[in-house]
Amino acid sequence: MIAGVTDLWSDQRSSNAPGLDLFDQPGQSDQPGHGDEPGRFDQPGRGDEFSSWESPGGEPAACAEVDSETALASPAALATPPAASATAPAALVAPPVMPAAPSAEPVAPSRRHEIATGIRLSFAAGLGMFPIGVAFGLLVVQSGLPWWVAPGLSIFLFAGSVELLLVGLMVVGTPLATIALTTLLVNFRHVFYAFSFPLRVVRHPLARLYSVYALIDEAYAVSAARPGTWTGPRLVAMQMAFQSYWVGGGLVGVAIASFLPGQIEGLDFALCALFITLTLDACRSRREIPSLLLAALAFSLALLLVPGSALFAGLLGFLALLVARFLFISRREPADA
Repeated sequence: MIAGVTDLWSDQRSSNAPGLDLFDQPGQSDQPGHGDEPGRFDQPGRGDEFSSWESPGGEPAACAEVDSETALASPAALATPPAASATAPAALVAPPVMPAAPSAEPVAPSRRHEIATGIRLSFAAGLGMFPIGVAFGLLVVQSGLPWWVAPGLSIFLFAGSVELLLVGLMVVGTPLATIALTTLLVNFRHVFYAFSFPLRVVRHPLARLYSVYALIDEAYAVSAARPGTWTGPRLVAMQMAFQSYWVGGGLVGVAIASFLPGQIEGLDFALCALFITLTLDACRSRREIPSLLLAALAFSLALLLVPGSALFAGLLGFLALLVARFLFISRREPADA
């Protein structure tokens, strides 16, 4: 077997070009003095080493074919990285980014809901207006005036305190100029209501005209207790509900008065009781207690200084005190900040 390998070696050397050995290093055969230099396997003693390359079973190792294939492999093939294993974990794929759901915009309340809310907010003060309307109807009939005076004043005038005053003025035959001046002085407080009453939310011209006409103490008190929450339908619905309470109470009072045999004393105190209720309703928080004390101070000074026009003077004094309080608070808040 060793002889067969030697013959194969000799044939391969004879088939190559002269001076070029397959196992010689490239370029060494052309260099001067190296043409006759034996190759690596021509050195003394290397034949015995080569002849010892045998498999354990005695067969020669087929390393020549493997080495030749490796030597003839192209550099590009050697530089190519091995393919990824089929068992290699696949690259993690990021889940698709779902678009964010659009934020739900607040739904504007319907007109029906706003009207129902306005009527509901009128219940507290309306429970006080209806009995006073009944007292007003009783007062009209017991004063000897025609029954239609009660609904007529409630519809065309719609000013509770002035209506109660007009009943007495009409009975004694007061001149129209005096009645007009008295009405101006009593209702002059409505001028101050306009500064903070939310009339701007009413868009329709006719609805705005009615809102100005129906601006009474109860409507102002309820609107001032809930600032920033009013819409046009809610505000007008509340004012219409107040007028219906007043007109309905007057008609009920007229009907009751027709069945009563005698007079009822003290009906005029019902209006004062209503104002007390409105004052307590507007002063639910401690922040409004100073305003209540300022009002009591202004009216007390008006009674002492000008008892003949205590109401008008008290309103002017109360307005001046409120302005002073507002300026004081406005200057103190920046200093605290």
